[in-house]
Amino acid sequence: MNVDFSKIVELSHTMIPEQEPFMLKVNLFDVNDLGERGEPHSEGVWYVAADVSFSTHCGTHIEFPLHHWKGGDDAMTYPLTQMIGECVVLDFVGKQAGEGITLAEMQQKAEAVREGDIVFIRTDFDRKWRTEDWEPFPFIETDALEWLLDNKKIKAIGSDATSIEDLSKLDQPNHTACFSRGVAIIESLKNLGQIENGRALVFILPMRIKGIDACPSRIIAINNGGIIA
Repeated sequence: MNVDFSKIVELSHTMIPEQEPFMLKVNLFDVNDLGERGEPHSEGVWYVAADVSFSTHCGTHIEFPLHHWKGGDDAMTYPLTQMIGECVVLDFVGKQAGEGITLAEMQQKAEAVREGDIVFIRTDFDRKWRTEDWEPFPFIETDALEWLLDNKKIKAIGSDATSIEDLSKLDQPNHTACFSRGVAIIESLKNLGQIENGRALVFILPMRIKGIDACPSRIIAINNGGIIA
């Protein structure tokens, strides 16, 4: 089995230390600084390791139910089966900052959604990443999201904006709607317009760390024809 890498779509933003909206720090050092865990090496030989500190909400990341649902799954316990599968892209390009996706608009677009899909909301606000205009952004009205969750039984939902919430509302009702149903949320995707015909195989692969509510993730889509038998 082979992969046609021309069919691979990168859906994650690059993470740059000290330049993220959330904390990301990298300390690169010679392995000798590890003490007994280091390995001797000849003078002038490049041999390094690094310590990394980051917010769980840094960069393109997946949020698990634990983030806003007491007792919900964390990065270790959230099922891998919920993070690999077919994605469908719902195109809401043209929605303005601070404008909601209504129930009627969601019902019209959601004709393309199949049970068990991972749903990605395309707004093209990924183009505003690392600019002063990254917030506010288009969001999903809560009744529209609840209708989608209850009628389409989706695996997960994500957006190329930095959230799916109406920032004027308290307590993040959209997060609660998802997490109470065991559905994860992916924030700050990119390149959704490169998913051909709005549907592809997607892999969301966070680190499997016990006890964390979210995790930066490498997310890729494979367009039709990308897997060659």
